[in-house]
Amino acid sequence: MNEFLPDDRALIEGVAARDPEAFRSVMEQYSGPVFNLSYRFLSNRADAEEVAQEVFLKLYLHPPVLQPSVKLFTWLYRVTVNASLDALRRRKRAGIAFSTDQTYETAEGETVSPGTLLADPIGPRTRIENRDRLRCAREAIAQLPDALKAPLILSVLEELPHSEIAVILKISPKAVERRIHRARQLLSDQLRSFL
Repeated sequence: MNEFLPDDRALIEGVAARDPEAFRSVMEQYSGPVFNLSYRFLSNRADAEEVAQEVFLKLYLHPPVLQPSVKLFTWLYRVTVNASLDALRRRKRAGIAFSTDQTYETAEGETVSPGTLLADPIGPRTRIENRDRLRCAREAIAQLPDALKAPLILSVLEELPHSEIAVILKISPKAVERRIHRARQLLSDQLRSFL
């Protein structure tokens, strides 16, 4: 997905010219990855959908003027990371935190509640322990400073190379490595007591 597609330039030119087919093509190609990236930051389907809409609205209203070396994918990921971090900041200001009392919705749309956990054939205790670990990991990641959270998510969860992350975040590849290392250290410290 993160490879340069030869028709990216044509798609951007089409979007800039308000060609509905070009915009539809971009949406079909990138809406899944944009949503998934935002979901990894926000852990909330509705918020991730809102961020994805915001990203594509920005693309439509203000199409980027990309240098030949910059990929559409990179621009979309940069805008998605920034919009997701903005959504997290708005959530913090509004006093909305990650809730451990709610049902969980996976990126695939599966809703998991205490009732479904008890009916699970692999055993409710194992499933609950796994969900607790996942919840703790998500909460620990949510507590990371934005400067560490973004490179960690892009590297570990999105599996992007450090060079691509550097372009997306507008920092050096060495800074990406340092931030990921620091994020892992902080996560290890936070999760050590749980594990």
